[in-house]
Amino acid sequence: MINEINESDIKKAEIVAKGLIDSLESQSLAHRENPISDYQQRKQDLLTLKKMLNDNKDEIAKAISQDYGNRSNHETLLLEIFSSIDGINHSLNKLKKWMKVQRRHVDLIVYPGAKNRVIPQPMGVIGMIVPWNFPINLSFAPLTSIFAAGNSAMVKMSENSIALTRLMQKISPDYFPKEKLEWIEETGGVGIEFSKLPFDKILLNGTGSNESSVGKPHSSCTRVGR
Repeated sequence: MINEINESDIKKAEIVAKGLIDSLESQSLAHRENPISDYQQRKQDLLTLKKMLNDNKDEIAKAISQDYGNRSNHETLLLEIFSSIDGINHSLNKLKKWMKVQRRHVDLIVYPGAKNRVIPQPMGVIGMIVPWNFPINLSFAPLTSIFAAGNSAMVKMSENSIALTRLMQKISPDYFPKEKLEWIEETGGVGIEFSKLPFDKILLNGTGSNESSVGKPHSSCTRVGR
């Protein structure tokens, strides 16, 4: 009986891992085909992200309240949705500056005639593990930086945010293709397999998910551009 259960768990983990790997490969391929998105594309991605929040703010608040058992819609709107929209507006205002080539000091005595520059570039596919307590703020704030830097994202939500996750999975394709943004539901063991994926960067925003679902991400970073 124990062996049968173990074999069932192994098969389930293999199915989960296969689905996640396929999603990552799809996003990686799309990124390789267009590795450096221009200003207009990044601006449009941010505007679309903002539109997703504005269009669905009431449904998002209801889903979060359902996950919480009860949560004030005003709290969700003020602390999560409006603050996330403010972050997107800030990024839109700063985007051109952030994309500019940056000059760096060079010791001309040692390197006469040399020039030193930092050229911001996207990293690729970013994985995110999001806790339950402020799920919109802790997903859309990083997504804003991820899209501003020209990346794509796979977002693994908490097992305590099932209603919200399913809502995001439903509405997201109306705004972004899965090759750009995909929402992952925690169904048991997903976090462990998710954290094993060879993302270009992985973000762990707090510890809102329990240890069994999160696993140990191979890296944690808030920078999403080189």
